[in-house]
Amino acid sequence: MIPLLIPDLPTTEQLLPWLQRIDIARWYSNFGPLVQAFESQMALLLSPDQAIPLTTVSNGTTALELALLALDIPKDRYALTPALTFPATGTAIKQVGLRPLFTDVDPHSWQLTPDIARQVLKKLKKRKVDVIMPVASFGCPQPVAEWDQLSEETGIPVLIDAAAAFGSQAVGQRCIITFSLHATKPFGIGEGGLVVAQSAELINKIRRLSNFGFENGLITQCGSNAKLSEYHAAVGLAQLARWPQIVARRQKIWQDYLEHLRVIEQVSLQRTPSNMIRAILPVKVSDISDLSALTATLLEHGIPTRHWYCPPLSAHPAFSGTEQIAPDGSTRLTVTEELARSLLGLPFHSFLEQEQIAEICGCLRSRICKK
Repeated sequence: MIPLLIPDLPTTEQLLPWLQRIDIARWYSNFGPLVQAFESQMALLLSPDQAIPLTTVSNGTTALELALLALDIPKDRYALTPALTFPATGTAIKQVGLRPLFTDVDPHSWQLTPDIARQVLKKLKKRKVDVIMPVASFGCPQPVAEWDQLSEETGIPVLIDAAAAFGSQAVGQRCIITFSLHATKPFGIGEGGLVVAQSAELINKIRRLSNFGFENGLITQCGSNAKLSEYHAAVGLAQLARWPQIVARRQKIWQDYLEHLRVIEQVSLQRTPSNMIRAILPVKVSDISDLSALTATLLEHGIPTRHWYCPPLSAHPAFSGTEQIAPDGSTRLTVTEELARSLLGLPFHSFLEQEQIAEICGCLRSRICKK
């Protein structure tokens, strides 16, 4: 069986010096020295010329929730977001008392784009959008400068869910960016998240909210217990030393895959930047009536797959009755529906060998051609 995902985290030997620092300091949580060092180094990694304000949190979902809380949006207001995303995008919106408004994605990038958002905003009548939440779908970075421009034009804050896009997603001037540091992400630390923005005031507020909302011993806004522990920061600091090798390895695996996938006529790929650091590998399979049958056949040959982001959020019972609007003003999200029928996630991780990639693509090609 070829594993679908294998986390690529530091070894015990690589972690030991950082764990020994925890033993010496006896500081285990509450913004300890390792968390502070990790935040400083991540800020420089994201913005080498000028360190950018950021804060760590316990995971990528709390990053979204606290960023939304910090915007002080009144309850029951709308958050525009794609229906094609991981559930955390939608659950974060509901957890802070807002209402998701689902929309469609671009047929090539598989993302909510600034152009789609502009079209939707023009079609809305009585409904007012108070925040836009684009997603860096499958780790593909969003055009942050374009979102900055839209935010400036409309006055609507933009919160980019870049959970899987650390190392690929640029940081803009107005947008808030969140990242996940889950074990399965390219930069994984087990569990963790980042919130990044140019506003130091906003980041400090989110940091307070991650500590229940305490400021000078008092709580003026209720937050959560979402701090990153020293142990997770230790993994992060060890991971920083490994990051260049992780990136190089993932780029090599992607190039090996690309050599095989580009010759399969029925397979199309997400339009992404050439230097993107791949987190997972979804492909679109065309001219197939039953994707589940293909999935079962591949599994019989020792190749597990996933239907990431599928079904779309609009099909989950937890979001039953949630409003949605397409760029043309209708309620039919045609691109999302098509992708839900045709997206297939292939094995992708740092430990794949060329022979395994050839086997995966060869089996995929032979199964598709038989349909």
